Amino acid sequence: MEILARMKTILSILWKVLSTTRVVVANIFFLVVVFILLGVFFTDTEDALRQNSVLLVNPAGTLVEQRSAPEAAEALLKKMGRETAKADETKTQDVIDAIRKAATDPKILALVIDPRDLQGCDTTKILDIGKAILDFKETGKPVLAHSMVYTQGQYLLSSYADTISVNPLGGVLITGFGMYQTYFKGLLDKTRINFHVFRVGDYKTAVEPFVRESMSEEARESGREWLNGLWQAYLDEASRNRGVSPSDIVSYVENIDTRLAATGGDAARLAVNAQLVDEIKTSTQFDQLLAGKTGKRIQDLHRVGFQDYLAMSPSSEPSGKEVIGIIRARGAILPGKQPENMTGSESIAELFQKARQDPAILAVVLRLDSPGGSAAASEEIHHEIARTQEAGKPVVVSMGSVAASGAYWIASGANRIVAAPTTLTGSIGIFAAFPTFEDTAMNLGITTDGIGTTALADLGNPLRPLSAQSERAIGQLLRFGYDLFINRVASGRRLPAAEVENSAQGRVFLGREAHDRRLVDQLGDLDDALKTAASLAGLTVVNSKELRREPSPHEKILQAFFSTAQALFTQQSPAVSRLLNMVETQARVLESFADPNHIYARSMECEGSLF
Repeated sequence: MEILARMKTILSILWKVLSTTRVVVANIFFLVVVFILLGVFFTDTEDALRQNSVLLVNPAGTLVEQRSAPEAAEALLKKMGRETAKADETKTQDVIDAIRKAATDPKILALVIDPRDLQGCDTTKILDIGKAILDFKETGKPVLAHSMVYTQGQYLLSSYADTISVNPLGGVLITGFGMYQTYFKGLLDKTRINFHVFRVGDYKTAVEPFVRESMSEEARESGREWLNGLWQAYLDEASRNRGVSPSDIVSYVENIDTRLAATGGDAARLAVNAQLVDEIKTSTQFDQLLAGKTGKRIQDLHRVGFQDYLAMSPSSEPSGKEVIGIIRARGAILPGKQPENMTGSESIAELFQKARQDPAILAVVLRLDSPGGSAAASEEIHHEIARTQEAGKPVVVSMGSVAASGAYWIASGANRIVAAPTTLTGSIGIFAAFPTFEDTAMNLGITTDGIGTTALADLGNPLRPLSAQSERAIGQLLRFGYDLFINRVASGRRLPAAEVENSAQGRVFLGREAHDRRLVDQLGDLDDALKTAASLAGLTVVNSKELRREPSPHEKILQAFFSTAQALFTQQSPAVSRLLNMVETQARVLESFADPNHIYARSMECEGSLF
């Protein structure tokens, strides 16, 4: 008894210690969040820009239309002298704005492209940045690029430089574009999950990952067309920037093994021989080159990252009272309110409502960068465009890297659609998908039985099979949804339904072919869309402002905490990071199937592409 009493006492003390520790840890976390928020709102601004500065274009992670998390913690930790992990996203417009500001800033002597942390190759967004770099070069200021290794996207960005140098142990890795999806049929068969899929459109290949183990011929045919077009656009731009022919770059890629053998495995020397880079230099030698190009001593030059540069010179309010409102919609389309890496129907509706209520906004440009998603949510946003037009404010859609399926459903109602030649769009078609687990449960010894007042009483029960009557009803719903999609496009684009049908069936097009098929009105970028919107609104001067949903105080605290944790993590190796990103992407895709009717207008083949 005495031993038990002692054990009880010890356990009681341990429990009190653990409880106290838990409270202390929770309070520390709370204080960290408060500290972050106080730092965000009350710390001084960045130091003023110094003379003899060099703008450093060093995007990290993937290029996106809108960052999904705030940069507050990263900025605060930098002020404290702490090293933070590299960001996993870079807002493309931030890079463009910084380059444009620097072009006319007398304190900026040159531009240096440091692409080492850029991931992927989003050709459309890189071309947009490249346009700003070309304008910068018109001022006569030098543009230089330097890196250890240039991957495909990193090289396209760097190709705009006057001079490209590479580390002696580096090289240029160009691989071409591919489309590789993950197929789940084998897993579904092993787990005996019955995944019920319905589709309208011969080329609507979004359902293939659930019913096949490999790519269909229809998917290969469709994908080959736009992949080749995208690859040709890459080759044309890179070769034009470097003064070589597209065939020279293709030969470099296709014969990389034999060419490396000829240089004894010296990839840097091979890149110079192929005229892909100009010089082989260490970092110190590159600094000397930069000093020579600017006519200054190395110690007198000050590099400033584009994010810090924007913080030093915040954007001024647009002159004049009449502006174009910009709404950005990124990611899968879902019902309700969603974070900024998703397109939530209610979130976008709130922004359109702001635009309608603001007398200074005379027109709206909706910047779409989405593979589609929920058909119901797409229709809701389409309706918001119509309401805005009824309020006397024209709506122009500017398509980013991808605006397909549900995103095209949304775009079809705009006054004008502007797409980049490399935009992935179209994919006019819908599908339905949902699993039932009756065979899985039976395999585990679980069965279900009961009675209902109608034949549909068990509809929605995941442990019950889908009846033939339910399958027929879903097929009818899907046909109605597809016809509605066709009618929306025909009405919005002022095309005969038969002509729309000829461009439908789920086929994906690049912007240039979509323009030829009259699915988009003109080819161009966001600037061109703003000019079109200004013209429709009767404005002679293009002024714009972005409309963003204000997060609630609760969301701000959660975002700040998430940003802090992310900023404190050490950077992973590129291979591990890429693998984790692939897993996270697949999980996010499966999680985003949230349409209440299980009916989707979504182009998953665009999401499965490797650029």
